[in-house]
Order: sequence, then structure tokens, then C-alpha cells
Amino acid sequence: MKSLIFSIVFICMSLCSNATGRDSLSIADSLLYLDASPTENVKVDSVVMSRYDRRIHRRREHWAELIPTQFIMQYAGNMGLMSIGIGWDYGKHKQWETNLMFGYLPKISSHRGKLTMTLKENYLPWSMYLKQGWMLEPLSCGLYLNTVFGSEFWGNQPSRYPDKYYEPLNTKVRIHVFLGQRITKIIPANKRKFLKSISAFYEVSACDLYVRLLVMEKKVRLQDIMCLSVGVKMQIL
Repeated sequence: MKSLIFSIVFICMSLCSNATGRDSLSIADSLLYLDASPTENVKVDSVVMSRYDRRIHRRREHWAELIPTQFIMQYAGNMGLMSIGIGWDYGKHKQWETNLMFGYLPKISSHRGKLTMTLKENYLPWSMYLKQGWMLEPLSCGLYLNTVFGSEFWGNQPSRYPDKYYEPLNTKVRIHVFLGQRITKIIPANKRKFLKSISAFYEVSACDLYVRLLVMEKKVRLQDIMCLSVGVKMQIL
């Protein structure tokens, strides 16, 4: 009889112990669930950048500014029969542009064709929005430096000529000034793939050598020194 009573008591204690364990686990699970509740306000400390991180961030921003924002094609302009290049726009209203262009000058009165390089600075004082994404830039102006690759052109007068015979002329680099106009079609944001806008322009330019002739030669007229060029500018960024 005693052994039977002992067995019954042992079984009851075991059942109570198991029940208590399960309750404890249930309570712990409930607490974990409450801790993971998305409704609880969790305080996250703000990320503080170190001096090193700020310096790297600034350097990356500077390198990003070197990415070209424009692609240009231009016909004539005393920089070759056809020139192509890249450009950057900047300023508060993107009114300043710098272009680097390379052109080709075919052999017409020489024995071979030649390559040219042009560094161009544009300024657009204002623009006028028309309708349906069209914009007019009634004035564009600026200057550019142009050089022709070849031994026929020089920066300093060769020794084969008499002293100061051609000075102060420089046949290697020409300085040009220009005036022009543009019309631009802005591509809607939902239809852009490769271009942000596309512009057609014309420019009337003259170089330093021609201006010198205008001043020194009475027979030379203003229209004799002017050069007309046309082109297309594609805004890619």
C-alpha cells in the first residue's frame, strides 16, 4: 500500500513539474514576442561620420563633377569640317558650359588631313520657356581656343624666317569669339532613356587673325571675317 501511495505522489509531482515548465516557457515566449513587437518604440542612435568618412565623401563628390553632362556635334566654326566632343554645365542656373572638342580638317589645299582640338567656354545669360517642352535661348556667347595638330603650325617663329618677320602671329593657336542662339526640346521625364534634352544652335564667330586683318586692311569688311557654324547639343545628365 505504501509503495502504491508513493508511486501516485511521484506521478503527481512529475505532472506538476512538467506543467510548470511549460508555463514558464510560454511566459518566456510571450515576453520575447512582446519585445519583438513592431509597435514598440525603438531608439536608434544617429550615425556619426568620422573625419575620414567626410573626406572620402567630399573626394567622391569632386570626382563625380568630372562626369560629362553633354555631347556636342558641330559643323564648321574654324575648328574643322566636323567636330565632336563632350561638355560640362554648371552655375546656379546652368548658364556656364565648358566643351572639349576634336575635329577633322580634310585635305583641300594640303597634302593630308589634319586633326584639331578646341577648348570652348559658353555663357547663356537667360532662357525663355515656350510651350510643350520647347525652350529658346536667345543669346549664347563666349570664346574658344583652337589648335591644329601638325608640324606646319608653330607657336614660336621658326628660324627659317627673318627675325620678327611674322611676329606677333602664332599659327598654332587661334582665339575665337562668337555669338549665337539655341532652341531646345526638353524630353519628358517619363520618356527619357538616354537624353534629358536636345538643342540645335548656330554661331557666328571670328578669330584673332581675322580681327587683325579687319583693323589693318581697309578693304576687309566685317562680313568677310565672320564664320557661320551649326550644331547639335545633347544633354545626357
